Amino acid sequence: MLETTVVVIGGGATGMGTLRDLCMRGVPAILLEQGGLAHGTSSRFHGLLHSGGRYAVNDNESARECIEENMIVRRIGRQCVEETEGFFALTPGDDPAYVEPWAEACRKAGIDARELDVAEALRLEPNLSPDIRRVFRVPDSCVDGFRLVLHNAMSAKRHGGRVMTYHEVTAIHQRNGKVCGVTALNRLSGESLEIACQCVVNAAGSWSGRIAGLAGLDVAVSPDRGTLIVFNHRFTSRVVNRLHPGADGDIFVPHGSITILGTTSTPTERPDDTTPTYAEVLRLLDLGGLPEEARRAYVHPQEDFWLPLHPALGPLLGLPFASRERRYQVFAARLTHREYTSCYLACRRHGVDDLLTMLHNLPPSGTCPAF
Repeated sequence: MLETTVVVIGGGATGMGTLRDLCMRGVPAILLEQGGLAHGTSSRFHGLLHSGGRYAVNDNESARECIEENMIVRRIGRQCVEETEGFFALTPGDDPAYVEPWAEACRKAGIDARELDVAEALRLEPNLSPDIRRVFRVPDSCVDGFRLVLHNAMSAKRHGGRVMTYHEVTAIHQRNGKVCGVTALNRLSGESLEIACQCVVNAAGSWSGRIAGLAGLDVAVSPDRGTLIVFNHRFTSRVVNRLHPGADGDIFVPHGSITILGTTSTPTERPDDTTPTYAEVLRLLDLGGLPEEARRAYVHPQEDFWLPLHPALGPLLGLPFASRERRYQVFAARLTHREYTSCYLACRRHGVDDLLTMLHNLPPSGTCPAF
């Protein structure tokens, strides 16, 4: 049995930040996470460090908190933040009457929202639609959620904290109405672990309702999943938001060499339901307002995502055997990271741009090159 003062449940940004804060104050604490670090929402979001502009009209208090936390994270986690700034752009499909209430709400929340001349905005971001009507510059930024959680974990450990990943809390024990410990299952070894403690912090995100239930509490949490599209190139230097009440598919967020378009919002029954649908992808592409030439590059009939498999490739990768005439959906095959990497390395060795080209160039009855 282990013993500590506080058990933090959940290894995302909230849980890891809480662990670090406790340890820096000298409070003994252990963090339990059912998966790897940033297993949940902290690794499954668009990475926008909000200025608060998105919430300024409908929730001004949250908008004020956003800009305050934005500045704090920039200061203490600067190695995890790319200070891109952001644009709020009014498109022909947005209501011009929304602009002045939005600008006033930003002023009230302390958000520095400055209007730019459209021509200047287009100079700074040439891929913006030339049809935009008005543009405001705000202090949005991009944050690397993985790195932020990892750096918090490293700091917490330096201050005496302990992080235990792949440990799922299965019971919260109480004595005389007070928490006295937890039971956790090691999901790798199957062993059970008892930890005595005086307090539990529930930072389990979408799973927090279930964790509360282990303590006999009824906390209504409605899981919600969203779909994002990751483009394999960066076509904007800044975060680009539509200037309208927050909705689906109205934010482009650049990260390193990629761009993320998000997001949708769909109620679900399971916190671990992260499966996107084809309809959501097409809807996002439409909402993102991509030009027609870009739309053609990304929207295909679903069967166009199928991959012809060479006879020698199936057994090698553990995929269903197939001839060139038969097709299997790539996403249904569920290739592992190792298998994807093997395909990539094979392509590089054979001087081809993609796996499909490599397969096309193989003789029908030839042998697949060793990976």
